[in-house]
Amino acid sequence: MKLMTKAQINAAVDRKWEDLHVPEWGEDAYVRIMELTAADRGYIEAGSVVAQGQNPTLKVESLKTYREKLVAFGLVDENFERLYSNKEIADLGKKSGKVIQRLAAKVQELSGMGQGAVKEAEGNSDAAPGDSSDSD
Repeated sequence: MKLMTKAQINAAVDRKWEDLHVPEWGEDAYVRIMELTAADRGYIEAGSVVAQGQNPTLKVESLKTYREKLVAFGLVDENFERLYSNKEIADLGKKSGKVIQRLAAKVQELSGMGQGAVKEAEGNSDAAPGDSSDSD
């Protein structure tokens, strides 16, 4: 077994994507949805959590745009560059809620988030341990 170097890890393409037809936006309307990076996922999830003693209205405001954030972070062009900046997330809030929900669900699926990911992880919890263990 040969372990990877940091350069090999950094160069590895490990994010999945999917091109989706969005008929509500036109007969030939397709978008590319990509799995979130760890940093993007952390940013979105952190905005949805209220630490003990903090103002709960912050969480409510963040949850109001949760789907739009998922889509903004996951919607990329043919070069895998984000289409929407953080400042443009509100623009997605003006689109069909049904469409944004569908695209957000795809981002969650690709990123291993949501109820499906929890069920999948629970199903894998009985997997056999590997050859090595940190618990010894």
